Amino acid sequence: MNIIIFGLLLSVIVVYGSEESCQESRQLESTCVTYCHKALKPVLEHTKALERQLTDCKPEEKCLSENKFDSQDNTIQQKLRDLSTASEQIMQQIKLQGKQVEQQMEVVKKIIPGPPYQQIGSKYYYIEESEEVNWFEAVNKCLAMDGHLVSFENQDEFNAIKKKLQADKDYWIDINDLANEGEFISVATGKKPTYVNWHYGEPNNGWNFTEHCGDLWFCNGNHLMNDAICQDKQLFICEHRTKLT
Repeated sequence: MNIIIFGLLLSVIVVYGSEESCQESRQLESTCVTYCHKALKPVLEHTKALERQLTDCKPEEKCLSENKFDSQDNTIQQKLRDLSTASEQIMQQIKLQGKQVEQQMEVVKKIIPGPPYQQIGSKYYYIEESEEVNWFEAVNKCLAMDGHLVSFENQDEFNAIKKKLQADKDYWIDINDLANEGEFISVATGKKPTYVNWHYGEPNNGWNFTEHCGDLWFCNGNHLMNDAICQDKQLFICEHRTKLT
């Protein structure tokens, strides 16, 4: 560093010496050296200080510094591994929850029926529109569809179903008095029906006392309950076992 500075000073002296007198050159040399020395002195001192630090630095201090950086690097690497592990655990939980949701949806599908059932009010019904069968066949068809022949609980249910029925068509329903004449029982519950709405004069066990199965008889422009011959061919109404709350 000192050699470089000296070279610069010497070059300045030579340049100015070619244009000025020797006396002026000596004055300029003295002035330049003084100025350059003042300007470069802090740089030289800082350089020497760095050299002393490098010379005086102990090997163990270098090791401590390296160990410090190694320790920080290990800490960062461990945190990255922890984050990776946590991410994998979260993904596993998401997959598990996804499977649980799928299982719950399967349960819902089994509980809440789709076609051919339709929701009417708070229940699901299937109203046969073309195939006419006897009462016993209708019972079995509804059972095969995870249901039973319709069993009304109140006037609202009764009215809601009536709106869906074809005029001039009769439909089998749940009740019958096959066990005891005149004592109508619901197949679905094994008990007396909660709600009945008979045609005028019904049930009468007509046709030589052979009418034991309940239906919705279309008469005088209206579907109301009636007792009919169980072997007659009629349409039917199934009610799914599920009830919405």
